[in-house]
Amino acid sequence: MDRGRRLAWTAIALAAPALAPARGEVTRDQVERAIRRGVVYLRSRQSPDGSWPGMSGVTALAALALTTAGEPADSPGVATALAHLATSDDGGHYETYTLGLKAMALAANPALYAREIEGYAARLQDAQIRPPNRLHAGSWGYQKMGGSGANGDNSNAQYALLGLNAASEAGVRVSPLVWQRARRYWEDAQCRDGGWAYKPGQPFGGSGSMTCAGVSSLVLAGSKAFDSRERFVGDRVEHCGEHVADPALQRGVDWLGAHFDVRTNINGSATWKFYYLYGLERAGRLSGLSRFGPHDWYREGAQELVRLQDPIQGYWRGIGMESEPVLATSFALLFLAKGRAPVLINKLKHGPGRDWDHDPDDAANLAGLVSRDWKALVTWQVVDPAWAGVDDLLQAPIVYITGHEAPTLPEPARKALREYVENGGLILAEACCGRPGFDRGFRALAAEIFPESENGLHPLGPEHPVWRARSTIDADAHPLWGIEHGCRTVLIYSPGDLSCAWQQMEAHPDHPAVVLGSRLGQNIVDYATGRELPADKLAAREFGKIGVAPARRGALHIAKIKHGGEWNIAPLAMANLTTMLRERLKFDVVIGHRELDPEDPNLVNHPLLYIHGRGALAFSEAQRARLRRHFSPGSGTLFADAACGSDTFDAAFRKFVAELYPDRPLEPIPPSDPFYTGRVGFDLADSQLNKPAGGHRGYPLLEGVKIDGHWAIVYSRYDLGCALERHAGIDCRGYTHESALKIAANIVIYATMP
Repeated sequence: MDRGRRLAWTAIALAAPALAPARGEVTRDQVERAIRRGVVYLRSRQSPDGSWPGMSGVTALAALALTTAGEPADSPGVATALAHLATSDDGGHYETYTLGLKAMALAANPALYAREIEGYAARLQDAQIRPPNRLHAGSWGYQKMGGSGANGDNSNAQYALLGLNAASEAGVRVSPLVWQRARRYWEDAQCRDGGWAYKPGQPFGGSGSMTCAGVSSLVLAGSKAFDSRERFVGDRVEHCGEHVADPALQRGVDWLGAHFDVRTNINGSATWKFYYLYGLERAGRLSGLSRFGPHDWYREGAQELVRLQDPIQGYWRGIGMESEPVLATSFALLFLAKGRAPVLINKLKHGPGRDWDHDPDDAANLAGLVSRDWKALVTWQVVDPAWAGVDDLLQAPIVYITGHEAPTLPEPARKALREYVENGGLILAEACCGRPGFDRGFRALAAEIFPESENGLHPLGPEHPVWRARSTIDADAHPLWGIEHGCRTVLIYSPGDLSCAWQQMEAHPDHPAVVLGSRLGQNIVDYATGRELPADKLAAREFGKIGVAPARRGALHIAKIKHGGEWNIAPLAMANLTTMLRERLKFDVVIGHRELDPEDPNLVNHPLLYIHGRGALAFSEAQRARLRRHFSPGSGTLFADAACGSDTFDAAFRKFVAELYPDRPLEPIPPSDPFYTGRVGFDLADSQLNKPAGGHRGYPLLEGVKIDGHWAIVYSRYDLGCALERHAGIDCRGYTHESALKIAANIVIYATMP
């Protein structure tokens, strides 16, 4: 076959960017740029002593904004700011705000400032207004008032709770009575329309900023476990899953959905727009909601903030007190940086009724545990099949399904779950309280989603990596079941209860059932993610489907070679690669691949062959002879990799090459080879292995066989195929998805070059 008759590769738009978002949508790059420019502005306004102009609370807010935006606590600017805060005044008239913000800021370095954080928490607890003040008990005012004769307001009350929450997460004990009083206060202070105003008892309806305060404060005060009867009695859980959703919280969420607007502080003072947007971020993130009504609160808010940023100096400015750019910029950065935090778990709504939410804090507590372990904020959110498509599900690496009864999902949602796992996601399910109704129903649902699975839902034996992904756990301690699809286990199911243990993490962290459930939850998360941080909310997510597009004359059509070593372990790898080649690089290629035996006469029509597997491949001498002819000078190219870095496949492939070309062993492709450069396709100098493979950054570790100056065989002992399917499991040694795409793209382009 004459290589010159192949594609006119020089016409490829190699520098073409990723697919552009729809007009008007904010992009990840725009938000990242806005955050970086805002950080630079705040740094420029910092005084040598670590402070910012204004009161101590402003310095605390600015320091909090910087650490939230990614500045390390030990960086010079932040470290100086925190040291200044530890010795500065407490805000005078604005004492409650200042103490709350100081606790939040110093929590960036809890070991160094443990004494200060504990002191602020003690003072905030002491300052809470108490009964018999019927209207204000459970709230806070501007300064320490305590007792029962003081008046409070909803703004001070929310910042007191934020400070106490930060202290609690730093290890400080906060009295349960403080949370209980706060919860009762916020429930009683709610307006008739479902919102909250600045003070309780005000006759007019709620405002945007104060309703956000009400929603987030109810969550922080533990209201999501409203009227819970669940408790441990020895090893048993009595009243398992008996939680009632708090109607006050739901009414507040409904109010935000009905009145949603990011352009102004709804029904409130126009002087506090940026304060409101930071409140909106907290309300959405803490409640686990990606939308209020039909509105994607983060995307719409980010778009508004990107639009409002000063194009020259990078600050934000409002009116009134927010005309001071440090204040407005800090609030804007807190919204943009914290609101985009990666989503770890999508909790899936399903019927009947609210059967999906018997333990309302289960996903939140598990995400919090992982955040502390990874030392990086990850969040969770509720997804509703009424609006969630595959792209929504792919915002998180795990979809979580729990309940008491057989889960009911519409047909589109079941199809979306299948596409979700085919594009890298994992389904985690558990029978809440070990209920047999859910067990029967979920097993039927799993069989419907994966009808072709060879093993079906089966116990995960002690050899499965989930039992040692982070902690070593006996497989008999809490049996798990699973389904394999392609490279990995894509569904993990617990017939026994886990959600109650996760629900009780905060209240009973040392109970044996909670300890086991927590460790198992972390293992499942680490298995599903490979301990790689998920992409943030605005990251572009492309997904493909298996299928072969009609071939156009002259289009490259990749062939996948069948063999006995689990040859189709990554069925979507070529579909994802060729989709990227066509849509991002405008490369003339058929979507998908064609499956062929080594002796198939149609092999001649496929200049690029792909071999991938996990087991020991073997070919007969006749098959090797046919492949040898295919790779003769001027003919085809072989692209191969070991699925998840399989040692078995690696040894077998090396033996195959030695038999194919006894006098031409595999040799490293040196970093100086043009193959790794933009002369072929992408510059591969910064390719990255995943954490299980060591995390190396640099040129890919590829080997090959060269015939007449051309790499006829290109081989990676580290995985590429499973990475092309976005598999990121703890047991898979290979490249990251983006690096795998670029490496594989270069191989394809190289194979078409004259």
